[in-house]
Amino acid sequence: MSAEHKVVKIDINTGSMDEDLQLTLDEHHSGGWNLFSIIPITSGKMETVGHHSGAGGWGFGYTSHLLITFSR
Repeated sequence: MSAEHKVVKIDINTGSMDEDLQLTLDEHHSGGWNLFSIIPITSGKMETVGHHSGAGGWGFGYTSHLLITFSR
């Protein structure tokens, strides 16, 4: 018998990430699923600015959401 897997995406910037994560873990645990992994997904932003004397810009990365994998 092979293992069954399920992936759930949790958005970080909702203001309720802690509650969303706990609810997801509780719901899947009660449904017979075991936590397999939690992977943070990184996104980025950048902007380039041109000027007569050259160019410049900025950029940064941030964790945008989590991918939670369950198995049973």
